[in-house]
Amino acid sequence: MSEMAILLLAAAIAFGISKFLRLPSIPLLLLAGAGLNALANYAAVEVPQDLIRDMIEIGLAVLVFAAGVELSPRRMRGRARAVTILAVIQFFTLGLAGGLTAVWLGYGWTTSLYIGCALSASSTLVVVRHLQQRRQMFEPYGRLVLGVLLLQDIFIVLIMVALIKAPEGWLMVVHGLANAIALGFLAVGFHRWVVPFVVKRMKLDEEELMLGALAVLFAFSAMAYLLDLPFLVGAFLAGFAISAFPMNGLVRGMLGSLSGFFLALFFISAGAFLTLPSGEMLVHGLIFIAVLIVVTVLLVAIVAEVVGYSSRAAVEAGLLLSQTSEFSLLLALTGVASGQISGELFSLIALITVSTMTLTPLLSRESVALRLVKWHPRYRSGESACKVMSGHAVLLGYGRAGPRTLHALQERGIACVVVDEDSGVIKHLIGQGVPCVQGNGSDIRTLERAHCQQARVVFCSMRRTRDAQMALDYLKDSPTKVIVRVFEPFEEDEVRAAGGHPVQTAYAASAQFLDWVEVNLPQSSGG
Repeated sequence: MSEMAILLLAAAIAFGISKFLRLPSIPLLLLAGAGLNALANYAAVEVPQDLIRDMIEIGLAVLVFAAGVELSPRRMRGRARAVTILAVIQFFTLGLAGGLTAVWLGYGWTTSLYIGCALSASSTLVVVRHLQQRRQMFEPYGRLVLGVLLLQDIFIVLIMVALIKAPEGWLMVVHGLANAIALGFLAVGFHRWVVPFVVKRMKLDEEELMLGALAVLFAFSAMAYLLDLPFLVGAFLAGFAISAFPMNGLVRGMLGSLSGFFLALFFISAGAFLTLPSGEMLVHGLIFIAVLIVVTVLLVAIVAEVVGYSSRAAVEAGLLLSQTSEFSLLLALTGVASGQISGELFSLIALITVSTMTLTPLLSRESVALRLVKWHPRYRSGESACKVMSGHAVLLGYGRAGPRTLHALQERGIACVVVDEDSGVIKHLIGQGVPCVQGNGSDIRTLERAHCQQARVVFCSMRRTRDAQMALDYLKDSPTKVIVRVFEPFEEDEVRAAGGHPVQTAYAASAQFLDWVEVNLPQSSGG
């Protein structure tokens, strides 16, 4: 118990420093664990490796369970084709790139296979937390990313089972995969029929729900053990089994503090378990991190745009997926336990995982995505169609309301120009023969190319209301009407003060805009 108390004390100190200095907690937890290990070695005190390993496995079980709760397949509805194509291409291409890089650096084939698999999967916990903080769980690219994470986790579970069984022969590999798939089907059945029945027929309080969720975790972990599978496979499938709405939301709220506790316990124990990598391995870690980020961002951006997502959404998805997963640590841990990889390689994979998890909030910033989108090839041919336009309508930002508004204007014979910074949107509009300008709607040169001062109306539906301020300032001395989508009441007052016409949401913007069109813009034959 004293060793456990020391781990918890170190975790509390690391969390306190993290809050005080506003630094990510995961690196500090690892450093605290490594510091405890170094201190024990200096004092010639034996570190209880069995306790450390048990704490790592227990922490991973809860984290993997929490990850499974977030991955409801309902979020893939209508996106199964795009999700499947992107997940398969990204997972196996990145795994191949990581494995070949490891071979090039001189690692053996088994070690290279573990490294390639570890690089392939992205962190469900990191990505979900990021989407929740930015309130993007239900945006199209958010749903795409969550679907990809679900398939990635399924792939890595099956590969992990195959790697563990490989030394026993291909028959045992097939047997292990069959057992994992059978347990997966049981989880699907539980997800589809048992959870809805419990939610509809039984009124459970929070304590009963918590006990029920933990009972499911223990039951699936026990079944995994009986089927000779890693018990963490059972933990993930248990989380997936109760990921159906509304059960997942109820369990997620109760798991918040619990998963935070085990997150600290896992990373502090992992830090104590690590061995110090050599200088050569640190260089190799930097190479693997570079391969991971570059390949993921480029590959996901290209494939997501091909399957129908805008350039900006595709780039954001690539940035958000450019880290390794808690499953990478699970895979490495099982490899160490089976004797297939060394403790030093586990430390290398842990270094890559923690580094990329820490970099994700920085890489996935909106400003980074915007800079990368600007490097996308521009489509200039659409701009030539609006060089002499006047008396037209300008849509600053296409978005969700753009197609409906554009169609309604075209039906009334009103010429339109669409301004959007997304190359994928511009390419689509050019294919439809719609005059368009690629650029930022808050940039004066872009507004000039769209002839906004000669337009009858400008409709601003950009992501941030403050971006419309430039258009309002630019058009304040012109007769052009400016309609601005807003989200908060105080923004309505600001828009009115600047001479614009605010509307509350994208849907309301379309409705109010069309009402305004009926009164102010009679049927016409052209712009």
